[in-house]
Amino acid sequence: MLQRVGVTDVAISRAAWFRVWNPGRARTPSFTPRVVAYAFGIELPYSLLVPVAHLRLLGVVDSHVQARMLGLIGLLYVIKTAGLIALLVHMLRPIERLRRHAVGHPLRSGAGREEPGGAAPPEELILDAANAAYDTPLSFATIWAVSWALLYLPATVAYYVIAPGQAPLGLQRGIALVLFALALFAAALPLAYSILGRLLSPAAGVISLLARERGLSVPGKGYSLAVRLVILGACLAIAPTSWMAAMVLGETAVPARPGLNLTLAIFSMVAVTWAPVCAGFLAGALAGPFQQVAAVIQTIVRRGEVDRLERIPVYFKDEIGALAGGVNAMVDRLEESSRRMRSYLAERERLLQDAAQRAAQLGAVLDNLVEGVFACDRQGRLTMLNASGLRLLGLSGRSGQVGRMAEEVLDLSRMRHTDGRPFTRDELPMVRALAGETIVQEEQVLVNGRGGRDVFLRTSAAPIRSECGAILGAVTVARDVTELMELDLVKDQFIRVGAHELKTPVAIMKGYALALLRNTNDLPAPRRKMLEAIDRGADRINRIVDDLLAISQVSLDVLHVSAEDVDLKALVEETVDRVAKSASRHRVRLSLDAERPTIVRADPERLRQVLASLLDNAVKYSPDGGDIDVGVAVAERTPASTPSPCDAALFSQRHGSASGFEAVVSVRDQGVGIPAHKQARIFERFFRAHTDTRHDYGGMGIGLFLAKDMITRHGGRMWFESEEDKGSTFYFTVPLRTEAPAADRR
Repeated sequence: MLQRVGVTDVAISRAAWFRVWNPGRARTPSFTPRVVAYAFGIELPYSLLVPVAHLRLLGVVDSHVQARMLGLIGLLYVIKTAGLIALLVHMLRPIERLRRHAVGHPLRSGAGREEPGGAAPPEELILDAANAAYDTPLSFATIWAVSWALLYLPATVAYYVIAPGQAPLGLQRGIALVLFALALFAAALPLAYSILGRLLSPAAGVISLLARERGLSVPGKGYSLAVRLVILGACLAIAPTSWMAAMVLGETAVPARPGLNLTLAIFSMVAVTWAPVCAGFLAGALAGPFQQVAAVIQTIVRRGEVDRLERIPVYFKDEIGALAGGVNAMVDRLEESSRRMRSYLAERERLLQDAAQRAAQLGAVLDNLVEGVFACDRQGRLTMLNASGLRLLGLSGRSGQVGRMAEEVLDLSRMRHTDGRPFTRDELPMVRALAGETIVQEEQVLVNGRGGRDVFLRTSAAPIRSECGAILGAVTVARDVTELMELDLVKDQFIRVGAHELKTPVAIMKGYALALLRNTNDLPAPRRKMLEAIDRGADRINRIVDDLLAISQVSLDVLHVSAEDVDLKALVEETVDRVAKSASRHRVRLSLDAERPTIVRADPERLRQVLASLLDNAVKYSPDGGDIDVGVAVAERTPASTPSPCDAALFSQRHGSASGFEAVVSVRDQGVGIPAHKQARIFERFFRAHTDTRHDYGGMGIGLFLAKDMITRHGGRMWFESEEDKGSTFYFTVPLRTEAPAADRR
C-alpha cells in the first residue's frame, strides 16, 4: 500500500498506479501515447473500409477518378486525425502532468525499490486532472463523431470537381449520403466513448482517490447512466440501420452495377465488427466498478473487519460513481467505528490496569495505616476495612466482615461516650455520616478492648458523595489514642501535683517577704527593693502555678466555675484600678454603659482572671506606653452569636443566664498588634505570637487559651481585632442575669 496522505486515511494500491502510469519502463508507452494508440489504432481498420463504401455510394467506376478520390479522402483523414490527436493530447495534458509528478516523486517499497505515487500532488493539479479524466470521454467522442460525419462532405463536393461530367447527385443518392453520414456519426460516438471511457476510467479512479485523500470534492460533469445508455443504445440501433439503408438507396439509385457482392461484404463487415467492439469496451467500463464493490463487501464478510481495505475508485460521475462513493463512505465509517472501538478497548484495558494498580497501592497504604479505616454503602453494609481496623476491633477474617451491617462489625454494645453513656445506633459516627454529617476528631471508648482494657478512640467520619452530591456511602477513620490519653492523664496529674507542691514554698517565701516589709521600718532601700522583688516573683510564680492548675483542670474537664450574681461594672472598675496602679507608663481609661445594669450570673474570680489577663497583655505589648481603653456595654444577643449546645449552653440553662441581652467587655491597646498570619492561632494553648521577635516579652502562651475557655463556660464569646504595629482590641461577652433562680455549678 502507498503512504497515507492528507485528510482521509485511504490506501491506493500500487497495482492501480502501475496500471495507469507505467513509469520507468523502456518498452511501454506513457499514458497519453498509449491512449492515442489504442483509440486511433482501433479506428484504423474502419477508416480503410469506409472510403470504399463512400465511393460505391457516389457511383465512381473510373479507376483514375477512384485513385484521385481515395488520395483526397486519405489526405482529409490524415488532417482530421492529426487535429483530433492534437486535441486529445491537449485535453489529456493535466493527466500527463499528474503522471509526471507521480513518476518524479517515487515511494520506497519494502524491498528498497522506487515505486510511484510517494508524494501528494498539489490540489490544483488533482482538480485539473479530474476534469480531464471525467469530461474527455464524452466531449472528445462527440467531436470525433462530428468529424466523421463531416469528413466526406468535402470529398463529395470534390468528386464533382474532379469528374464534372458525372450525372447530378439526385434526391435518392443525396438521402443515401445523408444516411451514410448519420451512420458514421452514430457509429463513431459510442465507439469513441467506449474506447476513451475504458482507457481513461482507471486514471479517473486513481485521481478520485487522490482527491479523496486531500479532502477534495471530485470535479467533472456528471451524466446519468440511464441517459447515456439510452443515447448509446439509440446509436447502436441507428448506425447499422442507417448504414444498410444508405447501401440499399445507393444501389437502387442507378442501374445494377458489378461489385455488388463486394459492397455487401464491406457493409456487412463494418456492421458486424463495430457493435461487438463498442459492447466490449462498454461492458469493461461498466463492470469494473461493480466488481470492486462486490470485492470490498466480500472482504468485509470474509475477514469480519474493515481495516486496511482499498477504497473503490470513482470511474464515472454517474449512479455507479455514487454507489462507489457510498461504499467508500460506509467503509470510512466502519473503519472509524472500528478505530474508535479499538481505541476504547485499549483505553479501557489501560484504565483497568491503572485501576488495579491504584487499588493495590491504596490497599497497601490502608493496610499499613495506624488508623482503622471503615467504609460502608448507602444501606450501612460494610464494604471495606483495613488491617488496623481488624486489630482495633479484635476481629479476624476480613472477608467475613464485608457485607455485614456497620453497627454489628463495630460492636455497638461496647461503644461508650467519654462520660460512660452507651452509644445508640444513630450516634455512631458512620451512621451520622450516612445522614450527611461530617464528624471530626470525636472521642469515644471501646469497652473491653485489647487485653481487656478500655480503648480510647478518636474518630472522624464523612459521607461519600457522587458528582451530583448524592450520598453513596460513608467512611470512618478511628485512631487508638489510649496511650496519648494515658500520657495526658499522667502529665496533668504531674502538673497538678507539682503545682500543689510549689504553692507551699511559694506561700512561705511570700509570707516572710511581706512580714519583713511590714515589721522593719528602718530597712535600707536596697534591701527593701530586694524584698519587693521577692514578693513580685512569688506572685508571678503563684500565677503560673494557678495557670498550670487551670490548664490541667481544663484538660480533665474539671475546671470549677461557680455562679453568683455579679455586678460586672463594679468588677471591671476594681480590676482596672488594680492594674492602673502598677502600669505607671500607661493611661487606663474606663467607659461604662450607665443606662442599663450589668448584673450577670458568673464566677467573679474567673472573670477577674480573664480581665486581668487581657489587661496584662495590653500593658505588656504596649512597651512605649499609651492609652488602654476598657469598655462595658449592653447589646442584644443575635442568633449568630448564641453559643451552640455545649458546656457553655448548659451553664446558661442551669444558672438563668439565657436572656436576650449580654454584656460586652472590650480592652483596646495601642501596642505592637498581632501579625495577620498568626491571628488564627492566637487562642491555641502555649501559642505565642511574638516568639523569637523583638516583641518577645516572655510568658507561657496560656493566658488567652484559659480566658476564652472560661468565657465559653459562662455562655459567652471571645474574639479580637488587631493590626500589626497599631494595636489590638479584645472582646468578650457574658449573658445578663434573668429573673430565674440560680444555683451554683461545679
